[in-house]
Amino acid sequence: MTPVVDFRTLLAITLTLTLANVGLGRDLPFDTVALVPFVASLFVFAGYLYLMRSLVRLPFALVITLRRARYAHRKHGLDWRESLRDGFVRGFLDNRRWSVPPLDVIDRLAVIGLALLATIPYLGLFLVRLGGVAGIVLMLILYLFRGTFSLLVEDSVQTDSGWTSALPFLKTRDE
Repeated sequence: MTPVVDFRTLLAITLTLTLANVGLGRDLPFDTVALVPFVASLFVFAGYLYLMRSLVRLPFALVITLRRARYAHRKHGLDWRESLRDGFVRGFLDNRRWSVPPLDVIDRLAVIGLALLATIPYLGLFLVRLGGVAGIVLMLILYLFRGTFSLLVEDSVQTDSGWTSALPFLKTRDE
């Protein structure tokens, strides 16, 4: 398992790329000349998917964060700074929201669409290279600061060593 996708998502990406190659006649976004360029292009593709999935999830996470912040401000009487922190932890960092409808369907459609977008001639190659490098940089920065690769896209190996575990007074689950 890669830290970006689970087995079902990997299977959906593989099926989408196969459909694009066989059904639509598009080239795959991988360099298949030799093993090392293939592995490098596979990692760049994983970085592309990570960044683009994060960008798709970002508007939804921001809206949920602002709603949670308003709720915390109104219900608990927190000032705006504390309510924004509460909204950030409960709305932005909570990846469980992506496992319930309709956000799960949006996420799955995004994965299929992003895989198809990567196979568009010239544009797909440009997006995969640029987005892939930016996604890898983002994952490395997250790893340096958090110890995991997860921010908006969940890491397959979730650890409880994030910075929110240092805040024992802050409940991160809705009750």
